[in-house]
Amino acid sequence: MNKVSRIEAARSAAAELPAEGGGSRIRQRQRQRLIDACISALHIYGPSRTTVEKVVALADLSPGIVRFYFDSKAAMLVASLEYLATEFAERVLKPVEQLKAQPVAALRLLVNLYLDADIASPRKVSVWYSFWGEASSRQEYLDICGKKDEEFAALVGDLVARLIAARGAAHLDADAVALGLIGVLEVLWQGFAFHSEANIDRSAAVRRSLHYLRSVFPGEFAHATPPAAPSAGAAPTGGRLPARAYASAALLAAERERLLRPAWQLLGHESELRLAGDFLTGELAGERALLVRGERGRLHVFRNSCRRRPHALLAPRRGHLRSAIHCASHSLTYSFDGRLVAGATPGDLTPLEMRREGSLILARAGAAAAAPEQSAARASWEAFATLLPRTVTDQEVAADWKLLIEQWLESPQPQQQFVAPNLLLEARAEGGFILQVMPLSPGRSRVRRFDFVARASQGERRGGRSRRDAGQRRAGAWLRQQIELAESTQAGLSAAGEEPGDTGPVSATLAEFREAIAALLGELPEGELRRG
Repeated sequence: MNKVSRIEAARSAAAELPAEGGGSRIRQRQRQRLIDACISALHIYGPSRTTVEKVVALADLSPGIVRFYFDSKAAMLVASLEYLATEFAERVLKPVEQLKAQPVAALRLLVNLYLDADIASPRKVSVWYSFWGEASSRQEYLDICGKKDEEFAALVGDLVARLIAARGAAHLDADAVALGLIGVLEVLWQGFAFHSEANIDRSAAVRRSLHYLRSVFPGEFAHATPPAAPSAGAAPTGGRLPARAYASAALLAAERERLLRPAWQLLGHESELRLAGDFLTGELAGERALLVRGERGRLHVFRNSCRRRPHALLAPRRGHLRSAIHCASHSLTYSFDGRLVAGATPGDLTPLEMRREGSLILARAGAAAAAPEQSAARASWEAFATLLPRTVTDQEVAADWKLLIEQWLESPQPQQQFVAPNLLLEARAEGGFILQVMPLSPGRSRVRRFDFVARASQGERRGGRSRRDAGQRRAGAWLRQQIELAESTQAGLSAAGEEPGDTGPVSATLAEFREAIAALLGELPEGELRRG
C-alpha cells in the first residue's frame, strides 16, 4: 500500500470511529462487530486463511478500523478465541456451578447447555476445532483451549463424584464415568461441525447423552424434563411477553424452527442477476442460501454450503462466477444448476424452495408451509413491481428480534406493511424499502435493509432525485430511532430484570405475533425457558 492509500485508509477508518462524546458503548459494539465477523471468517476460511480484509468485508468496515482495536491479525484472532471461551464459561460453566449441590439437575443442565444451539452452533464448534488444530504451534491458543477443557472436565468430574457419593455407589470410578460423558458430548460436537443447523437434531443429541448417564445411574435420568403445563410467563392473548422470552436460547431455537425457517425470506431483485454466473447470498434463519443465474436464464437456489464440510461456498452478498461454483479447499466444482462436475462428495448441492413476487426472489429452508399471507401483504409485494433495487445494508442490533417486530406493530407507520414473521415493507411513489430481521442469538439480531427507487423517466428532473434522497434519509432516521429504542429496551430487560409494562389495545397483527410466540413458550419446560 502506497503512502496516499495509507492516508486514505486512515481517514476512512477515523470517519467510522465514534466521536468522543459518542461513548464507549458504540466503540464496544464496533469491537464486538469485528469479533463476530472474525468468528464467521474463521468458520469459512480457518485461522491460517483468515485475513484482515476478509474480516472487515464481513463486518462492513474499513481495513484501517482494525488497528484502533487490535494490534494485529494475531491479536484479533486471540480476542475472538477469548470471547468464545468467556461465553462458554458464563453460559455453561457458571450456571452449572450454581447447581452443584444437586448433581442430577446440574448434569442434566450441563448436557442441555453444552449442546445448545447458541453455544454449539456449527459456526462456533468449527472455530473451536480450528483453533485446537493450530494449538500445537500457538501457545496462546493452547492456553485458552486447554483452560476451557480443563475447567469443563473438572466440573464434570466433580458432579459425577458428588452423585456417586450421594448414591453410595463406591464401585463406580468417577474419573472413568466423567471421561465417558465428555467423550459422548465431544462426539456430538464433532457431528455438529460437519452439518448445517437444519440437519442437527439437538433433542436426539440430548437424549443420547442422558441415556449414557442413565446406563450408569439407573433411575436418576429415567426421563428428560417432562413438558410442563403452559408457562405462567406466557403472554395472554395480545399481552406482553415475559422478559426472559427475549433472552432464552431454547425459545430462539423453537422460533427458528417453527416460525422463521418455514417463512419466505427475501434474497434480492432479479435485476441483480443479469448474466449467467451472477449470484446472491442470504440467510434463512440459520441456513445459508445461494441464488445463481444459470444457463438459459434459469434461477437456482441452494444451500450455500460445501458438501464435504459445512463452510460457505461464497461469502459476498453479490458477485459473479465465470464458469462454475468452486470449492477451492476441497477441489470441488459444481455447475450453476448445482450438479457436481468435479471431485468426490456426498452429491450435488442441496436445493431450496424458491418463489417470485414480481421481480423479487424469495426462498425458504423449512419444509412446513408458512402461515398464509393476507391479501394486504400480497398487495404490498405488488407495489414493488415498479421499483428497482438501490442498496442493501446490514446492521447488527443489540436487541432481540422480537422487540423490533413488536415496536413496528405497536406504532405502525403509514404505507408500512408487515409480512409475518420478520419482514416490513414500505413502498412509495419515489421508492421504498424492505426490512428483514434475523436473530443472531438471544438478545442480538441483524437487520438487512433493501432500498428501492422508482424507475427514472427520461425527462426526470433533479427535484425527483431530491425527493428520493429525502425519502431514504427519512427512512434511515426512523430506522436508527427504532434500533436505539430496541437496544435500550433490551438493556433494561437484561440489566434491571424488569418485566415489560402493561400494554393498551393492540392491533390484530400484533396480537397474532405475540400469540405465536406465547404458544412456543407454553410448549417449553420451565427450566428450558429460564436458561439464557
